[in-house]
Amino acid sequence: MEKNLFIGIDVSKLVLDATALFPSNEHFHRQFKNSKAGFNQLLKWVGKLNAKEGHGLVFGFEDTGVYSVGLGRFLSEKGLRFVSENAYRIRRSMGIVRGKDDQADSLMIARYLKRNLDELKFGHAAPDLLLELQQLSSQRERLLKEKSAHKTRIKEMRVLEGCLDMRFLLKVEKEMVALLDRKLREVQAEINRRIAAQRELREQKELLCSVPGVGEQTANQMLVLTRGFTRFPCWRKFSCYAGLAPFRYSSGTSVKGRTKVSKIANKKIKALLTMGALTSIKAGNEYRSYYERKTAEGKHPMAVLNAIKNKIVSRMFAVIERNMPYVCLQS
Repeated sequence: MEKNLFIGIDVSKLVLDATALFPSNEHFHRQFKNSKAGFNQLLKWVGKLNAKEGHGLVFGFEDTGVYSVGLGRFLSEKGLRFVSENAYRIRRSMGIVRGKDDQADSLMIARYLKRNLDELKFGHAAPDLLLELQQLSSQRERLLKEKSAHKTRIKEMRVLEGCLDMRFLLKVEKEMVALLDRKLREVQAEINRRIAAQRELREQKELLCSVPGVGEQTANQMLVLTRGFTRFPCWRKFSCYAGLAPFRYSSGTSVKGRTKVSKIANKKIKALLTMGALTSIKAGNEYRSYYERKTAEGKHPMAVLNAIKNKIVSRMFAVIERNMPYVCLQS
């Protein structure tokens, strides 16, 4: 049986706190810069610790967005085994934790790796194009939020127009909205350009858009979140990730809660799928007849809507797997 040296890494903006945990539970801690030079120093330190034992190496860290991208890419290029795990999953699996500091967190991550080795899914860095698309998508969301905030301020100022001179401020806010509109169009054009320049992503997007209820934004998000449909083994796993999978809530004979979806979800893609499902129902396509039939049978409208969202997800995965556009079999 292979013995492993587990390296738990707590990632922050400027530094990495690393703890190396041996099978004997002996552990050592050291801090490095969150940079390529720091990554190289981390490997040298781990190499010295492991020089005599020759254990297999297992690295792990919490997915902290932009701050952990560089570390993941570095380990992937070196061909090393690593796990980029959801912070919520790590903390929920480690029992009661009192207090918090970076050194203790890195040890907790190392212990998580050791305890769950058989269930770990070793990762690899996403292609640069998908990482760039992810950042562009995030920028688009930020611009949308800023635009919404300025439009809200315009509404508030109009309330004061009757008693105060708000012309200058209204002019400033309207100019900001116009500027954000222009920047949104530029960002969206750049997203479309990069997808169009990559043949596989372009073809996948065309397939996704053939599914009823899937628009351009939903297709773009699916490509980013699934890393070109390589991150999730099946549509059911993605459905759970998006917060669409219903779970029972019961215990013994007294607790009999209703089956419902979890609040642990990617709310961004869930909102897009909800809008797609609602638009499809209003448009009168195949989902509308399903919605009307199920609600007539007494199903709750929101439960039927959730079922439609799951249908959309399953069909997106199906068209990619079959490499064929969606065809409605209903007359």
